Amino acid sequence: MTAKAKGNILEDLVAMMHEMPGVLVEKRKKLPVLHGKRRRTREVDVLITSNVAGYEVRIAFGCKNEAKVLGTSAVDNFVGILTEVGIPLQHGILVSAMGYTRDAQEAATFRGIKTLQFEGLSADRLGQEINKALKSIVYLLVSQFNLSMLPYVEDSGNADPRFINAVLDCDDEPSATQLMTSVWQLWMSEAIPATIGEHMISIRPKNAQATWVVMGAVTVTGLMASVPGTFTRSILQDTEVRKISRVHISARFDEMKGPLTLEPVDSEEILAEAIKNAQVTVVTRVRVPRIISNVGFWPPSERAVQKVKELFKAGKPVTFEDVESSNIMEAWRFDRS
Repeated sequence: MTAKAKGNILEDLVAMMHEMPGVLVEKRKKLPVLHGKRRRTREVDVLITSNVAGYEVRIAFGCKNEAKVLGTSAVDNFVGILTEVGIPLQHGILVSAMGYTRDAQEAATFRGIKTLQFEGLSADRLGQEINKALKSIVYLLVSQFNLSMLPYVEDSGNADPRFINAVLDCDDEPSATQLMTSVWQLWMSEAIPATIGEHMISIRPKNAQATWVVMGAVTVTGLMASVPGTFTRSILQDTEVRKISRVHISARFDEMKGPLTLEPVDSEEILAEAIKNAQVTVVTRVRVPRIISNVGFWPPSERAVQKVKELFKAGKPVTFEDVESSNIMEAWRFDRS
C-alpha cells in the first residue's frame, strides 16, 4: 500500500470522528492559495467548516500516518499550507499516528498549533485494530423465595438496611397467594433490585395491632443469551497536555437468529466471568414481568387458572409443567389488569 493510501486511512478516520450535525467535514479539500502570480491550490487533509454567531470558522487537520514520530519538517510544512490558504495557525491541528519529536512538539506549541496522536490503528497502520465484543441479554426473574411467618415486632426488619420492606393491609395472617402477589409487586416496582443473588425482604401488616410479620429472602436468577461481535476504538490524544481529546467507539454484533439459547446465571460473579474475555460488552438486563411459583408464573394467566381448575376437578396434582410452559416468553403472556 502506498504512503498516500495509508494517509487516506488516517484522514478518513479523523474526519469520521468529527462528523456531527451543523458541521461540514471535507476530506482532502483543495483550497486556493491567496497570494501569488498564478492560480494554484493546496490540499488540506481534513477541513471542518462551521458557523459561530454568524461567522464562518474553519479548522484544518494535517494527518500523518507514518511509521516514525514527526519532526519539525512536518510542522513547517503544515504551517506553510495554513499560511498560503489563509487559515490561522491557531485553527490548525496536526495528527500523527506515532507522535512527535521534542523539537516538533515545541515548534507546534510555539506557533499555536494543537498536536494530537491517533490511537487505534492496526500494527501495520493499514486499518483499525479489531477487538472482541459481546452483546448479552440477561432475563432476570425471581425464581425462589423462602419466607417465614413470625410474631409481630414493630421494628422487624424495618430499621435494617439489608431488608426490602413491604406493607400488607391484612389483619389476619396472609395467604400464600397474598404473599406471592406482594413479592411480585416488590419485583415489578423495582424495590427488589435487578441484581442476581439473594435479597432480604420484610412484609409487615399495615395495622399495628396485627400479630404477624413475614421475613425471609428472595432469589433473583438470570437466563443469558449472548452474541459475539467486534469493536474498533479511535482515540485522539493531546500530546501537549497528555489528555484524551476525543474518543469514538464503533461496535458490530452478529444478528440473533432463531430460538435463543439461554444459559443460567446464578450470581453476579458468574456473569462477570462469562463476559470478561471481551474488551467491550453490552449487557442489557430485562426484568421478567412475573415471578416463579411452584405452579407456574405468578400472577397466573386466565389460561393457567383454568388449567388449575380442571386439574383439581379431575383430582390430579398441580405442577408447573401441567399448568403452563416453562418457556420464559410465556411470562409476558398474561393480563396485568
